[in-house]
Amino acid sequence: MVRRRGRKPLFTILIVVGVLIVILVLFFLAKALLSTPSTPTAETSTKDTPSVSEEAQNTEKPVKEDVPKDTTEQAAINMEDVATVAIDPMTITVSYMKGIGGFDYQVLRTSGGTKYVQFSSEKLAGTKCTNDMGVFASIIESPTADETATVTKTTTVDTTRYGLSLADATCTSDSALLKQYQDAFSEPFSLLKKM
Repeated sequence: MVRRRGRKPLFTILIVVGVLIVILVLFFLAKALLSTPSTPTAETSTKDTPSVSEEAQNTEKPVKEDVPKDTTEQAAINMEDVATVAIDPMTITVSYMKGIGGFDYQVLRTSGGTKYVQFSSEKLAGTKCTNDMGVFASIIESPTADETATVTKTTTVDTTRYGLSLADATCTSDSALLKQYQDAFSEPFSLLKKM
């Protein structure tokens, strides 16, 4: 009888190479999943979320429902001048005064895990700071004690506390326009509500 040699060792070598490739792929996949970045990570990027243009602001219906009538701050706001934007990842609706230019928003998390939405406008981007994106305000969900130091206003909705943090004018090239954007979000901040 004649034995065939050569197929069995070739088959064994292919199995060993295949197992090594699978192990390497699993190793690199596990390494990528277990690494944690030290910088905030975006839950949604501005590419996934449309910017809010001035035309869209003027076509949105003013918020009239669920508005408490007993506070003087809210009574001073003409509801026909208010527009809203839904921040789906945070399940909130943010009110702002119509008339400002378009803006973008991005939902992020701090290194400590706090979720926040950051509002920006290209018109506010300056050349004084590296990679300035024109951020003018952020709304922080359940700010920690350290984060509360940067908050200028707070409001509580359904037992969840939210803080409004306004960017300083260090980076912007147009501090007057920055103030307009910040006032547009600051004035109706107490109208923030859950979706």
